[in-house]
Parts: sequence; C-alpha cells; structure tokens
Amino acid sequence: MISYEEFEEIVVDILKRDISTNEEQNEAISANPNESLFIVAGPGSGKTTVIVLKILKYIFVDDINPTEIMATTFTRKAADELYSRILSWGDQIKKYLMENINIDFSDFNAVEENLLKIEKIDFNQINIGTIDGIAEEVLRVHKEPGTNQPVVIENFIAKAAMVNSGLLNTNRHQNKDLQEFLKAFSNYGRLEEHPEKMGDILLEMKNRMYYDQIDKGKLLETVNNNPGAIEALNAIKDYEEDIKRRNIIDFPMLEAKFLKYLKNNKLDVFLDDIKIILVDEYQDTNLIQEEIYFTIAKSALKNGGNITVVGDDDQSLYRFRGATVDLFTNFKKRAFEKLGIEVKEINLRTNYRSSKNIINHCNRFVEIDHKYQHARVEEKPKIIAPNLKTESIPVLGMFRNNVEMLTHDLALMIGKLVNKGEVDLKVKKIIKHGISEPAGDVKKITLKLDEEYGSASDIAVLTFSPKETNLGKNLFPFYLRKNLERLKKPIYVYNPRGQDLQDIEEVAIFCGLMLECIDPEQKIEKNDKGISNLAKRNMNKWRRLARDFIKTNPEPHEPFTLKEFVTAWQLRQPKGHEKWPETASLMELAYKLITWIEPLQEDVEGIVYLEAITQTITQTGFFNKFSGHVYFDSEENNEESIKEAIYNIFIPIATGGVEIDESLLETLPNDRINIMSIHQSKGLEFPLVIVDVGSRFNKNDVRTQRFRFPKKPPEKESLEDAIRNHSALGKNEREEKDRAFDDLTRLYFVAFSRAENVLILVGLNQGIDGYNIKNKKVKIPNVALGWDRDENFKGFDEIYMI
Repeated sequence: MISYEEFEEIVVDILKRDISTNEEQNEAISANPNESLFIVAGPGSGKTTVIVLKILKYIFVDDINPTEIMATTFTRKAADELYSRILSWGDQIKKYLMENINIDFSDFNAVEENLLKIEKIDFNQINIGTIDGIAEEVLRVHKEPGTNQPVVIENFIAKAAMVNSGLLNTNRHQNKDLQEFLKAFSNYGRLEEHPEKMGDILLEMKNRMYYDQIDKGKLLETVNNNPGAIEALNAIKDYEEDIKRRNIIDFPMLEAKFLKYLKNNKLDVFLDDIKIILVDEYQDTNLIQEEIYFTIAKSALKNGGNITVVGDDDQSLYRFRGATVDLFTNFKKRAFEKLGIEVKEINLRTNYRSSKNIINHCNRFVEIDHKYQHARVEEKPKIIAPNLKTESIPVLGMFRNNVEMLTHDLALMIGKLVNKGEVDLKVKKIIKHGISEPAGDVKKITLKLDEEYGSASDIAVLTFSPKETNLGKNLFPFYLRKNLERLKKPIYVYNPRGQDLQDIEEVAIFCGLMLECIDPEQKIEKNDKGISNLAKRNMNKWRRLARDFIKTNPEPHEPFTLKEFVTAWQLRQPKGHEKWPETASLMELAYKLITWIEPLQEDVEGIVYLEAITQTITQTGFFNKFSGHVYFDSEENNEESIKEAIYNIFIPIATGGVEIDESLLETLPNDRINIMSIHQSKGLEFPLVIVDVGSRFNKNDVRTQRFRFPKKPPEKESLEDAIRNHSALGKNEREEKDRAFDDLTRLYFVAFSRAENVLILVGLNQGIDGYNIKNKKVKIPNVALGWDRDENFKGFDEIYMI
C-alpha cells in the first residue's frame, strides 16, 4: 500500500510518535514480515507502542490482512488497551491516507484499487486478546457440528468446584492420608478444618499438571505407594469429570483442549490464515502456552510470516501461578530447536517513563547481586534515559524508629502535597553505606503535584502485602490509613485487600443478617458438628453485630423496616403475601439486605467487598444441588439447602477462604491514595511512588526472612518442583533458594520502576543502621535495600534521607 518511509513519516507527524530518533524501536517496527524477533523491553520503553505500530506496519506497508495477525497479552485489560490503541491510531492513518494519497494519473486504476483496499481495512478482524480469550473464540467459531461450546469458568468458581466435587461430595477432606500429603505443600496449620485451603492446593496442583504438560497416567504410576498422593489425583479426577459433565471447563483445561485441536488438525482453517504471531509479556508464559504458540508458529512460518515475542525477564512476577521465566530467557535457543529458525534479539533500552535518577537506581539495584545475573537474558544492557530532562529529583528515603512514627511523618508529607499542591522537604545526601555515615549537607527539595491534573491518585504506596493487620497486629498500611484520615483535611486510601473479608464490619453485618434470615436461632448451624471452631466464632460474631445493627436501624425501606424484614424471614410470614414461597433466591435476599448497609452500596471499597460476596453466592449456582436457593417445600430440603449455603458461602468467608479477585481491582478511583501489592502494580505507573522496603523489619527475625532475605533453604519441596520434575522441563537448574532471591529482586525492580518523577523508599532505621544486642551490632539483610545473597551490603549510589 505505502512504503515504510511514508509510514514512518505519518507516525511521526500525525501520531506524534518519534520513532525516527529511537533506533531500537524503529528496528523492531520495520522488521520484515518473515523475520522473527526476540524483543527484550525494559520498563517504560514503549513496548505497547512498538507492538501497535508493528501491527499497523504489517497492514499498511506489508499488505497483510488483519485476519492473518494474532496478538496476545497477559491480561484482558492490557488486551483492551492494545485493541483500543490499534483502532485509534489505525483510523488516524486510514483517514490521512484517504485524504492525502498521491494520485498518479498515468496509473489511475492502481490508485483507485489502493484507495479501496485502504477503505476496506477492518482492524476488528485482528485476533487480539489473552491466549485464553483467543482460544475460547477460535474453539467457538470452529466447534464441531452438533456440539455445545463449554462454558469457561473463572478461577474463583473453579476453587468452589474443587472443594465440592473433589472433597466435600465424597467427604475426602476428612481423609488423613490426603491431609498429610497436602500439608507437605502448605504452611497452613490445621488443614483438616479448612477444606477450602485443601481445595486451593489441589487446584494449584491440577493447574501445574496442565501448565507443565504432565501425563497423569504416568504420574499415577510413580506415586502408587503414596495413598495421600493417590487421593489427591482422584480428587482432581472427580473435579475434572464433574465439570466436564456440566459442559464446563477452567482456563488450563481450555488451553489443553485448544492445543489438542491445533495438533489434531481440527483448526486447520484458523492456522491457514495466521501469518503473524505477536506475544506480549512472554516472560510469564508456561510450557503449555509455549507449545500452543510454537504450534501456531509452524503454520505462520509456512505462510511466510514470523513469531515475535516481547517481554522482560526482570519483570517476571508470576512464578507462583505457573510462569516459567526460562522459556523467555532461552527463547532464541528453544525457537531454533523446535522451529528451526534464527531469531533476532532487539533490546528496547530507553525508558520514557522515569526520571534519570530513578533509572540509575533501577540499574544499580538489578546489578547488585552477581548471582542474579545468571538468571537474566545474556549480556542484557542497562536501561537508559532519553535526553529530554536534565534535572530530576533524587531517590528519597524516609526511615524512622517505628512504624507509628514512620506513617505519622509520611502522612504529614502526603497531606501537604495533596492538600496544598507542594511540600518542602529537608534532606541529607547519603552515599552507599547508610544513615550512620554523615555524608552531605542538608538541603531543601520541593515536591509538587501537577497544578491542573494532580490528585491523590497520582500517589501509589507499594508494599509486599497490602494487609493492614496480621495475627492481630496492626501493620504499615493500617497506620498510614489512620494517620491520613486524622489529618485536618482527611485523605482517604483505596486498599480493598487491606483486610480479610470476615473482619470487615460491614461484611460481618451483612453476612450476619443473611444467617439470621435463613437459619433463625442457629438451629441448623448448632446441630452440625462438622463446622470448624474458627467458622463458628466468626459466624457468632457476625450474628451479634447484625442484631445490634437491627436495633440501631429503625428507618423503613418500603414496605419494611429492617427488623420487620428479618422477622418476616424468620417467621416465614411476609407482609402482603398469602403464603411463603417454596424457594427463595439467596442473591435476591442479599440485594434486599444491602439497601440497609450504605457502605456496601456507595463506598468504593465497599462495592468491591459486595462484589466478592455476590461472586461467592453466584458460584453456588454452578455446582450445588439447590443452586443458591433456600427451599421451604419440605423440612429435609429446607435443612439441606440451608446447610449447603452455610458450607459454600459463609464458612469460606468466615475462615478466610474468599479473597478479593484481581479482576475487581482493575479500575482505580481518582480521588484516593492507592495502597497495593507490588504484583498488583505491574503494568501501572504513577508520578509519585512510595515503596515499603522494611516497615516490618526491626529485628533479623527468621520469621520475616522470606519477605526480605530468604537465606534459609526451604524445608519442604515446592509444588512447582514436585510437578516440574515429571515434565519435559525436568529439574530446575536453579535451586529453590536462588529462585526465591530472584523473585525478590524482580519484585522490587518492578516496584521501583513504576515511578515517573519521584521514588521514596520507606522503612525502619534498624533496617539501615542495624540494632544492638549485648553491645553487638546486628544487621538486617534485605534485598530491597541493596544486599546480595552472599550477605554483602552493597547499598545504593545515592539516596537523600528525609
């Protein structure tokens, strides 16, 4: 259609993307359609821009049909962003070409044909999505005649299915052999009281068997002397058979079916069309996904196309979900072995997100540990800053003697910044070896929020875990929330994962009201001896809170007051009805009760809590006899349906088995400080980032080592290794201890690289200075503060302490 020179000019002049001065981006975008690439994209390097422009280049320059292009990324949100940008930029290029095409009157027919071709471009025909989304759509389009496409269930429903089909339906959760076997892969104490925890382990085991392409028959032969392992495999088998019988599959099973169809020539129509494969976030790929991509790539290469993967091994955070970073770092070698192709490596080094000081800090941090370098892409270059800004704020640190002092001072600083737009800080330059060396003079630094657009949401507080309490002890996020709310002009935070659902007062009241309605006087609950003590304690507490709440809420919501509504349920005597119905929907009951609990309707965190609860109620409709209803047609059905609700809704919440799903956290409010886990921050960026690197570490306590310095080798074999050893991947070359250090390095590299203009590290003074025991100085090793795994404190080149 057009030459690459014309395309580049349009990108620079119309889209305002200066790819001409970035040789690496230009090289990646301009590559020939039959040239496979390995693009190592550092943080803020514009990888989404490169992927989008590469796709548009294939269409406008190489005349590749949109249906011949497949592009995948890790999350639905990222896929939506990719799709949105392709539509926006693609339409701008189309419009420009239609209005400005050069007409050659000596070959008018060719010009007219070109215009018609441009006009007919339909970007909606590009295969864009997560690998699961594309698999589901392709299988739907090419399903066998007379068959129904299985419904793909979300992970939270799969968890419920595993508990019901694999454990509760057969009372397998009471099997001592199974309990002992699962304890080997869990740090959780009394598994026998928590079937939902057993279900989590079994589901992870099942998923890893799919991820690593394990032959379950051969695996069963190897464990035939272990009755607990046999019970685990039988539980998984019951789960698989039950959901298949219901025409339901989970995401790993979807990928397995997709791969099977690809290999059995059932999707040849799809494969015949594919010419280009682009995979984003490849560092978080697993073995079954690699096999899918390579199977499709064989057809793409045959069709004259390529496979291009994009990612960054330093940002691989999902090993705990089955990701295998080796597949990324060894991509060129594996592509040659499996596809017979030479792949060109391109490093996108220029970071357009962060200031020069933040970039320097990230480089220093990721290179401190020489053993970590063996886990990275070979000869990986540093990330660099563009020559756009000459001045930038140095990396800052705020360290205090205890978490209360730390959050008090941090809240005062944030308060001035948000409420007044700027804050003046007195700082001292510290070089390499910490606060104890009086290096540098005190100077003043001014932090500012953008005058027009700045708000509380420009600030993100990143931490290993956003939990506000642990074992009854208040933590950094708790104190920060309280101190911000105590300001003269309060500032509110957004941290839905800060508390366990069962401990949130509004959730407790809501669950208590539902229990009071369906099981008056706890008749069924008290008669069931199988309910754990923890569940009983929390459900009793909920009921007490609910009864107190009823007394303090006399206002009617037509036609009832809350007391009248609950009493009507308890007595089964509704006003305005001749008789009580034979069945009642728990979801309808929930939505009626919510009208009396305003925080669950109006507060941004409350809405997330409500969604988590309604998800839990919804999941009962998939796998249970009474489908999320209470029955009143007979005493037997009434008792069984109430017991089903207690076991599948309220006990999981009461024992911590229900968590806030990540899909509920994708939209951040624009008027609150965001407190989130570092994992949740992946893919995001903020003008000011505060990273908690040590608010919990006032002693060199072995109990906190895994959060800062996993020196002690694990006592138990990880589930990852137990499964992987039976796969084609074989035994991992790196020991679990080294992988744990690698994980921490990647975690804090991601945290530091989220910052655009200001990066502040916060923690306790003991983490830098150490502390004294019997006149002996004791240090607290911490990867995030510049220690390598050989316990050498390397520090950072330059941090200014507030």
